[in-house]
Amino acid sequence: MKPSHLPLLIATIIVGLAVGGIAQSSSGEQMRNLTQKLQLTEKQKVQMAPLVEHQFKEMKSLKDDTSMGKLQKLRRARELQANFHSQASKVLSPEQMKKLEQMQAERRGELGR
Repeated sequence: MKPSHLPLLIATIIVGLAVGGIAQSSSGEQMRNLTQKLQLTEKQKVQMAPLVEHQFKEMKSLKDDTSMGKLQKLRRARELQANFHSQASKVLSPEQMKKLEQMQAERRGELGR
């Protein structure tokens, strides 16, 4: 394999794992996980639930979309993640955002193995 193909191969593997892994659990499961690990208040739960549900639906739709290539899916997944971060930062405290970023970094590490 040519060295120039390596980045594309890595991106392909990451997209498959990331999109598949994210869309496998339910939005309710994701909310329970966030509630527990971020110690969300009742108000934050109400505010975060629609964000998590939207993210879940978008990622599932992305996973199921056969019209897009893997690189396009990776780019779209990154856009969705950036949008989720932007919206979540309006709800979560700086400490909770830091913890969320740590959780997501750990998740990316697990998916990349």
